[in-house]
Amino acid sequence: MEIRCAQCGSSRVLEDELYSERQKVCEDCGAVVCEVHLTTTLTEETQSRGFSRVRELCAILRLSGSMESQAVSLYERAYNHPNFLHVTINKKRTLGGSCILYVCRQNNWPISMETIGNLLSGDSCTVGEVYQEMIKSLNIETNTVAVTDLLESFCSDFKLAPGQVDEVLSEAPQTLFDRSSALLELAAETWILTGRQLTPMFSAVLYTAWQSLNPMARMKYSFVKFCQIAKAPHRLCSKSKKTVHKRLTELLEVLCKLGRELPWLRGELVMPLNVHKLVDCILKNQKVLLFTAMKNYEQKIQEELEERQSDEDACDEKHPENPSEEEWKDGELPLHHWGKKHLFLPPCVKCQKRKRVEELPIEVNGDEEISDGEIESYLRTDDEVGVFVKAKKELKLL
Repeated sequence: MEIRCAQCGSSRVLEDELYSERQKVCEDCGAVVCEVHLTTTLTEETQSRGFSRVRELCAILRLSGSMESQAVSLYERAYNHPNFLHVTINKKRTLGGSCILYVCRQNNWPISMETIGNLLSGDSCTVGEVYQEMIKSLNIETNTVAVTDLLESFCSDFKLAPGQVDEVLSEAPQTLFDRSSALLELAAETWILTGRQLTPMFSAVLYTAWQSLNPMARMKYSFVKFCQIAKAPHRLCSKSKKTVHKRLTELLEVLCKLGRELPWLRGELVMPLNVHKLVDCILKNQKVLLFTAMKNYEQKIQEELEERQSDEDACDEKHPENPSEEEWKDGELPLHHWGKKHLFLPPCVKCQKRKRVEELPIEVNGDEEISDGEIESYLRTDDEVGVFVKAKKELKLL
């Protein structure tokens, strides 16, 4: 049955939420047509707060009205699902962010989990867990966002265009994005990007790309100084600084491995400090250098295995019972390990986990024999006794 306003007779009646009261209001004259409840339950009030929070996040991200309505509708559907009825308040807050993330991905908006996590003052891992649980619970499909789209959105936060900084430090946005995208593709090819958070990887790629486009003038600037020059968000320089340096070290290590395969260097030493000037050549010949580097590395490992086998045969030495533990002491994978035969590996197999050694409990019952050396450690010389007696007398005088 259509509801009409008693004051003006208009049929444009909307449901409005005023604090904890839900009521129907005429859109034309503003009169209250009917009040649904004067009081609400705790569940309804919590859900109402969730709707308000979702709308606030949509306003911050500047989503369209249709996307906002999709996010609110999805949040209402997920909120009433049995898997999310009896959960913590923090998880319900994260659920609202997950709904917004889903709507953004469905509309091809480059919004990352780190962005949603920062808006919720939470962790991106928690957002990812709730997001996956929501998709499975509601049995919905999601679109995958291209990493390059996220990178382009990330690069826009750095103000390095001509006119924004000095000419020596400035770079055209498209040129910087193209170089960063090529480095990110190389990182994915060499397993650096696998299972890693995107924001630190984006920072390392962008910083390396910026330095490689003019290495003579920009090598002296650290990552923190680079963020200050580009007026980057503070969270990039403070929160993920250590992680960015780790990703940066891994990326430069890969560039050095490929740079050493350039035939025109003629034995020149390639190090992280001078590899930036070779980035352009490395990216242009990326596929050939990757193939050459892996082939040469496999030949080197094969020669080491043959040499080791010949030495063992000559000396009639047997392999140790547990060679993995013996060679792990040096901090490297054992030579016979399958991961040692590949130049580029996923992070999960680069470092072998140390096996936990159970320490035997120390049993002390008080009847143990005391060694002569331990007894002598308790004996005092004549000089020590004299100092002690003198100090005792002075304390008595006080």
